[in-house]
Amino acid sequence: MIQDCIDRYAHFVAHHPYLILLFVILLSSFAFVMMSTVATEKTDLKDYLPEDIEAIATLFDIEDKFGSVDFVYIVVEVDPAYSGSDEIRDLRDPQVLRYVEQISQLAMHTEDVMEVSSASTMIKSINDGRLPQSLRKVKELTSKNGLLDGYISDDYEMSLVKIRLVDIDADLDNIEVELGKIIQSTPRPAGIKVSLGGQVMEGQAMEKTIKPDMRRTSTYSLIGILIVVLVLFRSPKYGFIPLTTILFGTLWAMGYVGLTGMGLSSDTSGVISMIMGIGIDFGIQVTTRYRFERAHQLPPDAMALTLGKVIMPMLTTTLAALIGFQAMSMGQLTFMGDMGTMMSYGVAACMVAAITVVPSFILIADTLSISKIFTIFTKN
Repeated sequence: MIQDCIDRYAHFVAHHPYLILLFVILLSSFAFVMMSTVATEKTDLKDYLPEDIEAIATLFDIEDKFGSVDFVYIVVEVDPAYSGSDEIRDLRDPQVLRYVEQISQLAMHTEDVMEVSSASTMIKSINDGRLPQSLRKVKELTSKNGLLDGYISDDYEMSLVKIRLVDIDADLDNIEVELGKIIQSTPRPAGIKVSLGGQVMEGQAMEKTIKPDMRRTSTYSLIGILIVVLVLFRSPKYGFIPLTTILFGTLWAMGYVGLTGMGLSSDTSGVISMIMGIGIDFGIQVTTRYRFERAHQLPPDAMALTLGKVIMPMLTTTLAALIGFQAMSMGQLTFMGDMGTMMSYGVAACMVAAITVVPSFILIADTLSISKIFTIFTKN
């Protein structure tokens, strides 16, 4: 029964390659639109574990009642340009404290910021709301109470301005831009440097690198696979056509990821390379078997026989892979489940591409002679 369905499908594909190609173009157009909607996501610790873990559930509860527990830091560091100069070397210096107070006040008026605290905030709290005018006075105020331990390092070369966000889903792009403007536009004392830091900014930087890294690794994978396939088949035609398996398969898989609303994180950004490495096998199977059958058959008959023989083994391989990938969802690490799901989409899409795209391209390439095309154009 199953083999009869496979044989009928194989006969249809072998004798209607242009119809199959039209279906491929329409499906790929839709997938391309959906792929453009795939977003990159910031990865937090809670994203690795399910909500029924006590610590993660508590974290969600805290965020619901008190807002974000994440901080952005403005980092002030000692950075003298010349040795022996009178540049700042102790961040308890009143010049630095006044600078820190200024950027703290500006940061407080930034959208999505709930609270800003710094060394200047702590000192003002014990000095009647004023900043001391001398380093000696600062030392007197803070030498015994450890008030600055959370804001200035023990060597007095690094100071933090802690910025608490209103909500964990705050617009980090806007916050980064606005705080960057504050840092650039506020005159600073000589001998210090200022930058943004913190886990939130690290996640932001990681989010920005996901797509470039994904493009880079995918390109390297594609080039490596192309070299192997060209060496294997020793033919540009039969070398490039199997690549359509992973090109279209990856496109369809990512289109479906966009359709379902899944996003890419730093943990799942490498799935495309893995999909390519696994999916190319389907295209190689079809092409290799076709070349064997083509030695004794006309192209349509050779392709019908090829698909009739390879579809069942490919279905078995795909089913085994899907079971393995979906098993990744049974653990408590949620990102493993996301990766397994995306891999399942990719392998299934590559299998479909191997029995639609590859046969249609091979038949069109074998039956549509370049000389015939040239003759048609010269006659017209």
